[in-house]
Amino acid sequence: MAVLGAVWALCATPARAWENYTFDLPSGARESLWRDELARQWDGETEHSIEGGRIDVLTTNEAVEVEFIHKWHEGIGQALHYGSAMKRQGVLAIVVSAQSEDKLLAASRQRLELIEGQCVGNGLRMIVLFPNRGEEFPHLAKKEQAASLR
Repeated sequence: MAVLGAVWALCATPARAWENYTFDLPSGARESLWRDELARQWDGETEHSIEGGRIDVLTTNEAVEVEFIHKWHEGIGQALHYGSAMKRQGVLAIVVSAQSEDKLLAASRQRLELIEGQCVGNGLRMIVLFPNRGEEFPHLAKKEQAASLR
């Protein structure tokens, strides 16, 4: 009986294709701070210029676009372009204001699932960046909340 319960629990848990990273940043930190921290942790180059834009983080295997959740549409196109242009895996890094996945608002979780579907459908890798500190710039959290309700 315990085995059946464990199997049910595994089946009931939705599989997700994104990875989570938590950085020592406030939830309202500028995009450039998120970019720089990701580049530091992944040993990547920042702001690599190519025709049509600048890659936020370029590693040996990935071309990463960092975007706040409310600007995900832009990020998908950029990650596709950068990955293709550099012949590397395109990665969309989505910045959220919740301090962990279990603290995400339902609307933000639904938005991430929508973004995940678009990333998977387009061959992009998706990562979600969480702050480990509360807001120091409350205007961004309000923007994210408003965008997730649309």
